[in-house]
Parts: sequence; structure tokens; C-alpha cells
Amino acid sequence: MIHPTAVIEKGAVLAEDITVGPYAVIERMVVLKRGVTVSAFAHLKGDTHIGENTFIGTGALIGEVPQILGCRQAGGKVYIGKNNVIREYVTIHTSSSQDKITSIGDNNYLMGFSHVAHDCNLKNNIIVCNGALIAGHVEVQDRAFISGDVVIHQFVRIGRLAMIGGLSRVNQDIPPFMMVVGDSRVWGLNIVGLRRAKFTSHDIAEIKKTFNILYRSHLPLKSALEKIKGIDSGLVKEVADFITPSKRGICGPQKSSLLEKIFLDYPYFLRTKIPTYRLFLKSRKRPI
Repeated sequence: MIHPTAVIEKGAVLAEDITVGPYAVIERMVVLKRGVTVSAFAHLKGDTHIGENTFIGTGALIGEVPQILGCRQAGGKVYIGKNNVIREYVTIHTSSSQDKITSIGDNNYLMGFSHVAHDCNLKNNIIVCNGALIAGHVEVQDRAFISGDVVIHQFVRIGRLAMIGGLSRVNQDIPPFMMVVGDSRVWGLNIVGLRRAKFTSHDIAEIKKTFNILYRSHLPLKSALEKIKGIDSGLVKEVADFITPSKRGICGPQKSSLLEKIFLDYPYFLRTKIPTYRLFLKSRKRPI
């Protein structure tokens, strides 16, 4: 199923049951596994390997030269796993050298116009929403959720099941299970994500203890780490093990500016602390 207007260079390795749309370009070093769909005007280049049943949307560009000053030729690699959805106009760059890899695991969903830079490592079951920008050398662990128009600084690490709210700016590591809103600020836990991942009430309670020690006890990070290491829980250990090797430090609460208080703090407080829908339901049950 290759459209007659598609350009397939000699040397590209294509499985028999792939689909290539009109005016797509697949260059000589690209490898496509079974069930891959390449939509119209997509451009695949460089040393790029794409796993089974992955969908490449219209105009996506994968395997381009890294955006590094002085770098004009692609010398690295892109490895993309299976069952991914890479929507329209997504850009994914090769690694900065042959001994490194820009890698994307399995079952990820990258929405339109999102960007994954050189040497990034995205694990599995990650959602990256429209317009999100992931700079070079970023690591994103399983089931993280990156909302629309988020910008992530290079070398940042995003923990498992972390969630980043829309329009946020992230310049430090986000520990597993945390929710970041605004300017690298941890607001709480990704409760919805934890429940969808079938975490028990006991699991969530243990993670809440960790959150309170890290972000509500006003302890120095070193002291807070020592305290959470005393909690006998595999999930808590995961948080501690993530924070210990951090080079950029971790996101933490900061004092809000006036605009943040108006547009972030107050609406968030209303959504989380005042269950208006419950009050509405109760009022309807009252006799007139």
C-alpha cells in the first residue's frame, strides 16, 4: 500500500504490509516494521527505526539533524518502538552522535506539533499533548502526561506517572507521581493518573506521606530524603531513588506572583477544596 507519489529511496527497509501515503518521503537508512502507517507528506530520514503498528501522521518529520549549532549532518539514531501514535507535524530529531540514541518506547501518543529533541529517552505509555516542546537529553518515564504547550528544559527528568499542566515551564526534575502546574511548581499528586493505574488507597496514602514530607514539612531536601527513606514502601523508595541522583534538583513549591494567585492558585483551590457539584446535588434534594 504505497502511493505512487511517495518517494522511497534505495536502501530503505520496508516490511511488506506497511502503508505509505501521497508525497511521503522515506530516505535510504530508514527501517519500517510491520503494520507501520506513514501519512501524506511525512518525511522520514536519517538512521531511523520505527517499530510495529506505529502510526505517523501528516507532515511529521522524524530523523532530522539535531538543532545544535554547527551540526549540519545527521550522525545519530532514532529508535521508535511499537504501537505508537505520532500525529501531524510532530518533529523528532536524531541523537547528537552515533554512540547515542533518541529513543521512544511503546504505546506512546504524541499529539500534533509536539517536538522531541536529540538524545531524549521517552519510555512507554506516555502522552505528549499538542505543541509540547521537549528539549535535548530529557528522560520521560512510563505513563507520564505532558499537557499542551508545555516547555521542558534540556537534561530534565520526568518521573513515572507524573503530570504536567498546560502551559507549564519545567526546568527541574519532577519526581514520580507528582503534578506540576506553572513555573516548575509541584501542586500535589497526580491522583487521577494513580487511580487509572489501579493504585490502591494504601499505595496513594503512602505516596501522600512522601509528598507531605517533601513539600509541606519545610525540611531541607537532604533531611526530607532521609526521612522518606525510613518509610517501608516500594513506591516511596522509587521516589527517593529518583531524587537522589538528580543533577538539576527537583521542582518544588514557590511563592506565587499576583497573576499566578489570580489565574492558578484561586481556581485550583476552588476545584480541589470546594466540591460545588456536591453542594448543588444536596441543595436539589432539599424540600422546597
